[in-house]
Amino acid sequence: MAATFQIAASVTAGNSVSARRVPWIALALIVALAALVRAVPLTYSHFWDETVFLQHARVILDGRTNYQEFFHRPPLLSVLYALGFALWDNIYVANIVQAIVTTLAVLFAFLYVRGAFGVVCGMAAAFLFAFTPYLVETSHELLTDMPAVAFMLAAMWLFDKPGPRFAILAGATYALAIQTRFTSLFLIVYFALDASLSPQKKLRQLVILVVAAGITIAPYLIWIRWNYGSFLFPFVLARRIVTERTAPVPARFYFDAVLQIFPPSLWLFFALGLCSPVMRWGLRYRSKGETAPAENPALSSQTKRQLVLLMWGLFFFAYMLTIGHKEVRYLLPLAIPVVIISALSVTALFRWIARQARPVWVAGALLGVAVAVADYASPFQKLRDPWSDSSESEEVQIAGYLREHSTPADTIYAAHNFPVLAFYCGRKTVSLLPIQAEFEQVWRRVMAQPGFLVYYPPAGIKETHSKNPHFMPDQQFINASPEFRLARSFPSATVYYYEPGR
Repeated sequence: MAATFQIAASVTAGNSVSARRVPWIALALIVALAALVRAVPLTYSHFWDETVFLQHARVILDGRTNYQEFFHRPPLLSVLYALGFALWDNIYVANIVQAIVTTLAVLFAFLYVRGAFGVVCGMAAAFLFAFTPYLVETSHELLTDMPAVAFMLAAMWLFDKPGPRFAILAGATYALAIQTRFTSLFLIVYFALDASLSPQKKLRQLVILVVAAGITIAPYLIWIRWNYGSFLFPFVLARRIVTERTAPVPARFYFDAVLQIFPPSLWLFFALGLCSPVMRWGLRYRSKGETAPAENPALSSQTKRQLVLLMWGLFFFAYMLTIGHKEVRYLLPLAIPVVIISALSVTALFRWIARQARPVWVAGALLGVAVAVADYASPFQKLRDPWSDSSESEEVQIAGYLREHSTPADTIYAAHNFPVLAFYCGRKTVSLLPIQAEFEQVWRRVMAQPGFLVYYPPAGIKETHSKNPHFMPDQQFINASPEFRLARSFPSATVYYYEPGR
């Protein structure tokens, strides 16, 4: 009999261990699939902003001097690409590095939500971060938006853990988020809101975080001061570019953009997540004559956290509305409050369905699978296509032509797509965009060296954020200037030889 009980206890213990492993196995599967759909297709041709960060990686690793935008671009993503290129000198490495960094958002979302709301809710948040189509799409692009979200989630998770050691790590990670994308500075509002709701526990953590962030970012600020004369030079210039030098976009754009970021089911989950705390509070105190106490333990934990996330999201959205230049991807930090609050309602629905009779449980499970397939399966469709794309876009073909027909002494001039030309051709490249307002007065001084002009007719430019899309030199100016001679025409651009002083 004793042996029987011992065997039964061993089996029970074994089942318990297996049950504890299930969430981690599921998380590992989600993370692996998330990394895969973010990495493929491995792409050879990249567009404007992507090539800026790739070019910076070459500046860091190879010492390139032909073009750079460090004076208003954060450096960390390019540093990560440079580390990847140091291990394997192949342009596809950038896609792999991007996939790894952006997939960390899935992992840190799970860790943060698990600590605040439980394992099941953490799994739901990880799933939504992993497979929401727009998040996957922007994670594949070689841009700073989703890597910054990953570092922000990591800092939030670390800030939640007690002790000065984790506060230091949270501050360091917060500084990394800022050096990935400057608007990550706004995360300090979240930390302040979180600390204000639990001042006895979090105020000291907040002070340590700020100090650690300052120490971590100090080397970058010193480098900026040494090269550009001011600690805040890139922050100020980046703000001026998006507020003064680009065409303003109406505020309505962002109200439409949030509908593009999140699928319909996620908005439904988010709405339910907003209503659930009120419903729980009402159900608890619906008895006649019963009132809510001033201090509610439930309100002090999960509901207060939801309130902090919601307030931070609203403040961030309001701040982004003040910036004239708007793009959908700029709102990606809103995924943090929206996905987490949505995960809470997914968890509540899952638990409610699990308590129902078998027919209801089966119907609910089938409906959940249908929603998942309809709204979150589209990222997997590209896995049926080739996992690498070595095709060359027209911009890359133009850069290849310039590389073959120019010498190291030549300079490439352009008012559009100049980062693409700089990265793929490797020649010194000069942007004519900053001198558009006074082009006819200063062009000879700016274009002092011989080389090539790449002219993009306005009709062939698919997207521009310039206040004046009529770039100089225009066709009339080129035809009237003997310094320019036709070299080759492409469908969307024309390349001219340029010889100053002819």
